[in-house]
Amino acid sequence: MTIDTGPPELPPDPRWWRRIRWGYHAVMCACAIPLSGPWAWVLAHVRAETSLTGAWVMAVIPLATVAWWDNSARIQARHSDPDLWGPRVRATVARLALYATAEATALALPLYSLVIILTGVRP
Repeated sequence: MTIDTGPPELPPDPRWWRRIRWGYHAVMCACAIPLSGPWAWVLAHVRAETSLTGAWVMAVIPLATVAWWDNSARIQARHSDPDLWGPRVRATVARLALYATAEATALALPLYSLVIILTGVRP
């Protein structure tokens, strides 16, 4: 008599740091630098003319929207037919836009300004 315990266990997925495509992300960072310039200029202008808080709000809302678009495009590309190029191109464009907005935010609004906003302490 044999007892069937179910399907055999599948090997675990590799860890997240082993799945990172370093070359892809390096190319995306390099391609996003020219695209981030105009948005960084707008953020720097808002920071100089109005307030630091307004610049952070203006930076975070598009960044969150593009991050949501990137996530949904990645999911669509992952579950689409491998022969379709459209979902993969959309996912690449969404990732490029995400890198561009993140780089523009990092260029125009230094991280220590976020500490100033949260704590009120000036250096």
